Amino acid sequence: MSEIQIIPLEDHLDSQHDGMIRVSVTLPRADLAKLHAWMDSDTWEKAEAVRKARLDDCLKSLEHALNWALRHDTSGARVFATLLASMYNGNRVKFDVSDLKLLDCANFEHAMNSIRLCQETNREPHQFFKDGGKLFERMIGDWKLEKKRRAA
Repeated sequence: MSEIQIIPLEDHLDSQHDGMIRVSVTLPRADLAKLHAWMDSDTWEKAEAVRKARLDDCLKSLEHALNWALRHDTSGARVFATLLASMYNGNRVKFDVSDLKLLDCANFEHAMNSIRLCQETNREPHQFFKDGGKLFERMIGDWKLEKKRRAA
């Protein structure tokens, strides 16, 4: 079995900030001082640091979920496999959210963190792993998650 290699989160986040945009704001004149104070503060930077730390934890959860799906033969592993496969390609694999009840509290949090990571970074889960497409295709095949296609 091959080792799973994570692509660093920074490689995904930096690509979102690669250009300049022009922003126009219309606000009451009385609020101009508030806008300047907000722009001069480090509030945004502090919030980004918290968000990045949270996303780093979410990336660890995604790694946990994929490892569990690839290396275990339990109902929880099947839940992770189906969830991740559905996030990877929802047209091919459907996830029943009631299956989340099969997870213990810690694994439920890993599942939610995996969803959160993909939602907040606007990425599919396989994009966080080296050869992620191959890993996810293997997982779908191992668990036989592909829905049956009708004959034409």
